[in-house]
Amino acid sequence: MADLLSGSGPGRAPGSRWGATVGAEAGPTLPWDDERPAAVLFDLDGTLIDSEPMWSAAVGTLVREHGHPWHPVDDAAIVGWSIPALVAEVLRRGVPLTEAEVVTRLHRDVGAVLRRGMPWRPGARHLLAALHHSGIPLALVSATHSVVVDAVVASAPAGVFAVVVAGDGPGRPKPAPDPYLHAAEALAVDPRRCVAVEDSSTGVRAGLAAGTFTVAMDPTVALPADLVAHPRLRRVDGLDAVGRLVLGVHAW
Repeated sequence: MADLLSGSGPGRAPGSRWGATVGAEAGPTLPWDDERPAAVLFDLDGTLIDSEPMWSAAVGTLVREHGHPWHPVDDAAIVGWSIPALVAEVLRRGVPLTEAEVVTRLHRDVGAVLRRGMPWRPGARHLLAALHHSGIPLALVSATHSVVVDAVVASAPAGVFAVVVAGDGPGRPKPAPDPYLHAAEALAVDPRRCVAVEDSSTGVRAGLAAGTFTVAMDPTVALPADLVAHPRLRRVDGLDAVGRLVLGVHAW
């Protein structure tokens, strides 16, 4: 079991949905091996759904509509950017709209695409259902606005999210700790007893600043040295590894 939790095992355990992840970086196991976490707090874009290409496409469409060039290489260049960074790029390209107008337009366009089909990351729905079945409270903590977040919640297994924190809610956005602190407060739990699941350095910084045990689930994302060295950061490879880390010692 120690090998499964540390990610140092030789491969997937026979019969286990949460097999060991090959290539995950070394790091601490959960600090409560004898207890389950108080809650698991999930980021959205890039963590639960593969929506980055949709944001890139929405930016490109908006730029071209206003007569400015946009090429496939531009799509690739902005994959994974934060919403403020995308908005800044649209304005830099000469689109004559305000920041608020660009934010509204991008969310509207991405939300419309998501309603036609949700691009869940592999294992996402299974993990949410498994955690919910185990009795661990879940929250969705996103920088994305409610028009998009609501579509995701409607597509998720029924009732899995006890709390939803969207980017157009109160408080400072990530990388400030406010969204995670708000989620923990709404769940009436200690953030230090929560696991935050993120895919970006911005989100990881927010989770750690809130005091959560933070899991970075995309090993291809480079993290600043101060985050990599943080004692409450665990790096894994994918959502299967997240499930193994959280549920590996808690049969369901």
